[in-house]
Amino acid sequence: MMSIKLIAVDMDGTFLSDQKTYNRERFMAQYQQMKAQGIRFVVASGNQYYQLISFFPEIANEIAFVAENGGWVVSEGKDVFNGELSKDAFTTVVEHLLTRPEVEIIDSCLRKK
Repeated sequence: MMSIKLIAVDMDGTFLSDQKTYNRERFMAQYQQMKAQGIRFVVASGNQYYQLISFFPEIANEIAFVAENGGWVVSEGKDVFNGELSKDAFTTVVEHLLTRPEVEIIDSCLRKK
């Protein structure tokens, strides 16, 4: 018989209500059951990492996040993957986008310490 090793959830329109909330008390009880059974909890979303951790402040360093459409993966508070552009590639992309008046630039980046 197979056992569950991991549960991954999408946030918008799946885990979160239309009001961008969830029942924290209920989830934390379920999470404690998952944790006791050795089941990992993973948040997967196109949203930014810092927005995602704000939904789980109590357990952010215990769970994993696949954020920014897979561009940044963090597990138990440690970076696993960050798909960053080189400075030259970033400059090339931004210079091109600045030539297009219909485009607004929004960047997302790792906060360097």
